[in-house]
Amino acid sequence: MTTTIITIANQKGGVGKTTTAVSLAHGLALRDRRVLLADLDPQGQCAIALAINPEAGAFQALVNSKSDVHQWFRETGRSGLDLLPGDRTTATAQIVINAENRPIDSIRQVFKSVLREYDFIIFDTAPSVGGIQERALFAADLILIPSATEFFSMDGLLRTMQLLHILQEQFDWRGKLLGILPTFYDEETRESAKSMADLLEKFGENLLRPIHRATILRECPSEGKTIYEKDPASRSSREYEDFTREVVRKS
Repeated sequence: MTTTIITIANQKGGVGKTTTAVSLAHGLALRDRRVLLADLDPQGQCAIALAINPEAGAFQALVNSKSDVHQWFRETGRSGLDLLPGDRTTATAQIVINAENRPIDSIRQVFKSVLREYDFIIFDTAPSVGGIQERALFAADLILIPSATEFFSMDGLLRTMQLLHILQEQFDWRGKLLGILPTFYDEETRESAKSMADLLEKFGENLLRPIHRATILRECPSEGKTIYEKDPASRSSREYEDFTREVVRKS
């Protein structure tokens, strides 16, 4: 089995990273892939979105890097989908990583022992750099950057792209960009339409089909359901299904 590591990142919050991470992870599992979703964001929202209690799994896995990482994985109650949960202690793990000046490939090394057990490992990351995000990006075979179709999201997207360039130039990162995923798209507003036009101009073929703004996507986490469980017939579900199919094609 060949494992594909996908890191989801953007140096701006509120762009739908966790919604995308959870939807992609469950979507892949529903397509009979074995998936590990690793929450590397101190907010620990992946667990909440899957109706699991946040806990210090990510902290333990990152800090105790020589221990068996399996012990921190949790079943999600969804066939084929496991979770490495996180919580606020993940921020402390970043402090430890920086204090010990761990190498740029340290996060990939943490998961090296499980690479043959999963078809996909998905990292959900915090919007801020400072240690974990850089190492999670370097660990990736593919990088996905969700970007809200609004003015201020472009800055975070461009800074993330600059960081990828640095990883390529200074650390010989061999991964590639999976794509830019427009989120919160609202075709009735001028700002959203302009943002889409700007994204298309700057990123061309790397721009994926957008995910529309939808109340149902905001409701899912409070119920501990993915979009496929909440309403599999909804437009949001169909859009994430199409997106998942594209990920499978590109991986």
